Amino acid sequence: MLLLPLMLLAAQEPILIDCDPGKFTDDNVAIAMLIRSGKFKIAGITVVAGNVWANEGLRNARATLQMMDVEDVPVHLGAQQPLRHTAEMAAKEKPLEFAGAFDLRRPRAEKETAVDFLIETLEKQPMTVLAIGPLTNIAQALQKKPSIASKIKRLVIMGGAVRVPGNSNKTAEFNFWFDPEAAKIVLESQIADKVLVGLDVCNQAVYGKPVFDAIVSGKAPFRHIFREQFGYGYPGFLKDPQAKGFLWDELAAAYLIDPSVITKSEDLPLSVDENFGERYGAVQIRPSGPLTKVMLQVDSPKATKLYSELLTR
Repeated sequence: MLLLPLMLLAAQEPILIDCDPGKFTDDNVAIAMLIRSGKFKIAGITVVAGNVWANEGLRNARATLQMMDVEDVPVHLGAQQPLRHTAEMAAKEKPLEFAGAFDLRRPRAEKETAVDFLIETLEKQPMTVLAIGPLTNIAQALQKKPSIASKIKRLVIMGGAVRVPGNSNKTAEFNFWFDPEAAKIVLESQIADKVLVGLDVCNQAVYGKPVFDAIVSGKAPFRHIFREQFGYGYPGFLKDPQAKGFLWDELAAAYLIDPSVITKSEDLPLSVDENFGERYGAVQIRPSGPLTKVMLQVDSPKATKLYSELLTR
């Protein structure tokens, strides 16, 4: 089991992570970063359909914790489909850059426990929630128990594209595109402190093969699977030494670990287009309403240095 100094353990901030991890992708790396920072006590992980179906994501999250030698974090199965969006709808939207689970065979449904776990945990102890997948679980929790909005001390979301193009369709970032209705519910909710780490800053957080080389030659227990996934999958550093990677979920984790990696933000009243069409899942700036802190500029060298250091040692 991962051992940390007693003084550090006492100072750890409790956090919940809601994610859609693939075999070892940006979600898994974000989890590893938070663990390795020593700053957080993960109170639980909830899994949602997105990059993969939630059943597979559940196994991947547990495998990541096992790889990190962390034994005391509960992992719960969450929403196994978006509120409205379907694979049949996505087929009508093609061509898409990435359709996530919609391109995979859907498994048999299993019992979902994530929403109840989120509600019960937050009612016992208000805390930060890091949401790095589609927002279906968070939206369902708010619908089932609206009062938990006041129990979420801070909601840090990796998702959305406010003033830049999308990366699933032309206007929408993948997490928001996969479940636009859920993203709309969450952004319009009464959660007081909402932070959006979207493509506006993720597009600026770029790293190259030297960072990849440092990680795979380091001592981290996940370095071999990191080499396989990031070397031969996206961004494919072992196939193209000139490839560039972007920090997505990892940047949201980096912000939690060191907020100074973000150098500019703006508070905006946001919503999401839920009309099925070319702008399905696109972020909208409203005339008024609950505010979200939108991250606009990142210190990319600082963010990538933090990323590399946490994953190398």
